[in-house]
Amino acid sequence: MSEISNSKNSEVRQNQKKLRIFLLFLLLATLFWSLIKLSKEYIAEVEFELAYSDIPNNKLIQNEPDKKVKLTLKTVGFKLLNYEFKKRVLDYSLTEIERKGGSMYFSETRSNTNYLQAQLSAETVVLNIEPDTLFFDLGVKRSKKVPVISQMDFQFKTGFSFVGDVVLSPSEINISGPEKVIDTISEVYTVKDELNDISETFEYTVSLASPNDVVVLSEEAVVVKGEVDKITDGSYNLPFKVVNLPRDVIISTYPKEVKVVYQVALKDYNKIPENSFRVQCDYKQTEDNNLDYLIPKLVDKPEIITNVKIIPNKIEFLIKK
Repeated sequence: MSEISNSKNSEVRQNQKKLRIFLLFLLLATLFWSLIKLSKEYIAEVEFELAYSDIPNNKLIQNEPDKKVKLTLKTVGFKLLNYEFKKRVLDYSLTEIERKGGSMYFSETRSNTNYLQAQLSAETVVLNIEPDTLFFDLGVKRSKKVPVISQMDFQFKTGFSFVGDVVLSPSEINISGPEKVIDTISEVYTVKDELNDISETFEYTVSLASPNDVVVLSEEAVVVKGEVDKITDGSYNLPFKVVNLPRDVIISTYPKEVKVVYQVALKDYNKIPENSFRVQCDYKQTEDNNLDYLIPKLVDKPEIITNVKIIPNKIEFLIKK
C-alpha cells in the first residue's frame, strides 16, 4: 500500500515539473514574440498635451485654447507603448502665429511639425497633426491697482470684540493680465478663512484668491490686523433734528428722542460724552420715497465705538395744518 502511494506522489511531482517547464517555455516564447512584434515599425495616433511658448511681446492668451493634439506617429512598437503609458507635455511655439482679425490669431500645426518631432525620440516620425489649426485670442497685457476684500470670519471669546476697523496690509494690490480679463476685475478677495476664540489684538497672514488663472497678482497674501479688547455696551437717549423740512410744513414726531446703543472698549467707556453724537432725519428722503415715516441716521459719532444702532429705526410723524 505504501509503495502504491509513493508511486502516485512521484508521478504527481513529475507532472508538476513538466508543467513548470512547459509554462517557462511558453513564457519565453511569448516574450520573444513580443520583442519581435515591438521591434517592428507601426503607425498609430497618440494624444499629447500642449504647453505654449514664444507668445508675442506684450501679448497674453485671453481664451482657453486647445490643450491637446493628436499626432499620427510612425515608430517602433516600444516607443508607441512608451507614449501611450507615459503621457508627455509637448512645447508648442507661437513664433509663426498669424493674425486672423481683431485679437484673434491662428497657428497651422504643420508649421510646428519639426519642432514637435524634435521633442520625441529619434526613431519617431510625425506624419500628421490634428487639429490642423489652433486658434488664440491674444490681448494686450494690462495692469491696474484694485482693493483687497477680506473673506475672514472672526469669532470672539465672550466679552471681546474689535475696537477699531479691521486693516488689510496692503489694502490694494496690482493685478496684471490680458486686457479683456483685467477690465472685468474690480477687486481681489482673500481666501475664506476663520479665526476662533479671539481675545487679543492680532496680525494674521491670509492668502489671496486669484480671480482668474491668467491673472498675475503682485502679492500672494496680505496681513489682516485687528485691534481687540474687552468691550462693554453704552447708550444715550438723544433728541434728533429733522432736516430739509419745507418752510410751510410743520410736523410732530413720535417719539421725540431715540436711543443710540453702541459698543466700546472697556478702557474707553468714560471717553464717550453724550454731545459726541448727532442724529438727523432727512424729510426729503421720506418725501422722495413716498414713506410715511422718518429714518433716523447717525451723522456724528466717536471713532472709537463700534456696532452702533438706533432704536427705533423708524420715526412716526404727523403734519400739522
